[in-house]
Parts: sequence; structure tokens; C-alpha cells
Amino acid sequence: ETPGSIPPGRVPRQKEVIVTYDLVDIARPGDEIEVIGIFKSKFDYFANINHGFPVFKTEIEANNIKRFGDENVIELTDEDKRRIRETSKLPQVADKIVNSIAPSIYGHKFVKRGLALIMFGGEPKDVGGKHRIRGDINMLLLGDPGTAKSQFLKYVEQAFHRAVYTTGKGASAVGLTAGVHKDPITREWTLEGGALVLADKGVCLIDEFDKMNDQDRTSIHEAMEQQSISISKAGIVTSLQARCSVVAAANPIGGVYRPQHSFNDNVDLTDPILSRFDILTVIRDEAKEEDDDALATFVINSHMKNHPSIREMESEDTDELTREETE
Repeated sequence: ETPGSIPPGRVPRQKEVIVTYDLVDIARPGDEIEVIGIFKSKFDYFANINHGFPVFKTEIEANNIKRFGDENVIELTDEDKRRIRETSKLPQVADKIVNSIAPSIYGHKFVKRGLALIMFGGEPKDVGGKHRIRGDINMLLLGDPGTAKSQFLKYVEQAFHRAVYTTGKGASAVGLTAGVHKDPITREWTLEGGALVLADKGVCLIDEFDKMNDQDRTSIHEAMEQQSISISKAGIVTSLQARCSVVAAANPIGGVYRPQHSFNDNVDLTDPILSRFDILTVIRDEAKEEDDDALATFVINSHMKNHPSIREMESEDTDELTREETE
């Protein structure tokens, strides 16, 4: 079950699905799928030995698997293609795209431009088939508290078709990259992908990046530059794809950015991890009366437009207009 489809306060349930023949490798970890199959009960030999009485486990033998999410991205209608071509010919189309990103947040045009570049993505280069240069863009948001850094990340999570959101305190090296676990029934070692693997061909959003442990932070060095994760554990030697952009948000040392110091002195991050970010942004909360007045006006207008009573009045007005037009 997806976390968004379950009732509040419950944990998502899971069920094993047996996939055979041409259905293998149709979906990847993190995909949302619809399974049509046969619900079967199977005699569990190992559980029978441990408990001393017959134990049956249930599983689904898949007949068909349909993957969601692809039709919205790949299958464009003729009307969509026509509208995209018309939009591309408009003057200042880049400014319109930037202004449409997180419209409820005042200002921060450079941050919105960076997020637009990340969501559109760059072009990977393959030099002579020997040297591959990544096309995904990595971005670091460094700013004072209360400057809507987390809101930017949440907007990208809702707007982008494949995005994985995690926090620095709640993420470990295994949870970000990949880990090896022992199956409790078959006693075999299995490989499970982390956040960067699940965000393949998408965006990985990491909040509270400065609160991570140094050992956990160094584990994403390879994923950010080489866009792959190498695993050599418990007899499993493999490499997983992690072709994703990384957008990280962090607070400066002491909580407030000090402009008299350099960028490296304001953040508790090492030079190797900073060199892997292509866009470094500083969001400052400057105390200026004109800026505060404009920000307060923007917030009040935004709340007034989105108030439930205003929406009811607008819906009633539109109903009256449609009724008059039909008459």
C-alpha cells in the first residue's frame, strides 16, 4: 500500500507476489503497480519445523502487472503536444516557468530558477563510449530558519513525477544507498534499494542535510558524481543505478548565515561533498522594512484568495453565470 492511500495512523501492509516468465523486471522498486493474480496458500516447511504444527503462508501468483505513472509522462496526446509547442514559442517562456514554481512563496527567483532547471534536467554526455558525464543537476539550499526551504522541497515532491523525500536525521547510509538483509523464511541474503535507488531518473530530496552523520553523508559521494551505487556485501557484488538529482536543504553554523564569512565557513560540510553540488544558493532573512512590508502584503493576499468562504462565493458566482448563459 502507498502511504498516501491508507487511513491516518495505520502502517502500510504488504503481501508477497510471485512473478514469473515475461513479467519479470516489468517494474522497479518504488513503482506503483496494479497486480492481477491468483491468491494461493502454500505449505511453509521452515515454519512447520519451528512451530511443530502445519503452517501455511499466503501469496499472490501474478498473471498481469500494470505499472502506474508512465502513462502521464510518456503517452502525450496530440492536444498536449500542440500546447507544449505553442508554449515553447511564447516570448519569455523561461520566466513564466520560473514564476509558476511554488507561486505561494514570495520572491526567491534564483531558487525557483534552479529548481526549474533540475526538474527539466540536463543532457548526459558520453564521450566516445568511454567517459560518461552526468546530466542531472545537484543543488544545495543553505539558508536561515523560516525561509521556506522545506516548502520548496515539498513542492518538488508534489510536482515531479518521481521524487523521494527524506530527512537527514531519519536517514542512514543504508537507507540512502542500499542494504543487504537476510530473508527470515528462506534464510537467503536479499538486496534492498534505498532512497537514491528508488529515485532513479527522478529527484531525491534531503532535508536537514547538515544534521546527518559524516559517515552517512560520505556514502552518497559515489551516487552524486558517478550516479551508481556499488555493493559488495555477504557475497553480493553488484552495482545499482542512481541516476537522480539531489536537492539538499541545510542550516548554516549557528543558525544564521554570516555574510562576512565565506560559504565554506558558514556550513558544516566538507569540500568533497560541496564540490558535487552544481548550484549553491544562500537564502538570507534580511531585516528590511520594505521587504517585510511586501512579504506581509503577499501573505495576506494569498490567505484572502484561498480562504474557504471566498472559494464558496466564487463557485456560487460561476454557477449563476452558467445558469444565466444557459437561459
